Amino acid sequence: MNPHSPFHPQAVGRRLAALRVYKEMIPAHFADSVDIDRTSYGRIEKGEKPLKADMAFRIAERYGVTMDYLYRGRLTELPPKLADSLMHNLTKSER
Repeated sequence: MNPHSPFHPQAVGRRLAALRVYKEMIPAHFADSVDIDRTSYGRIEKGEKPLKADMAFRIAERYGVTMDYLYRGRLTELPPKLADSLMHNLTKSER
């Protein structure tokens, strides 16, 4: 898979990390909040393991993001404050 693709596990992991930072949570607490094994979540956030659809759905439902955001990086359907913060966090993580 193209590493620059929005679907690439590393890109998905960066978006998860941006959401987690927005929610001011450590990885372990974020994983627990959506019933994902802590070790698995860490690997997903690092881009070492793909995010399964059932996990993505739980994250989207709990934290008010869309599957489109998680898998494609689209911010258009999110509340403006959330979208702005996620974009800011993503930009910081890419430096």
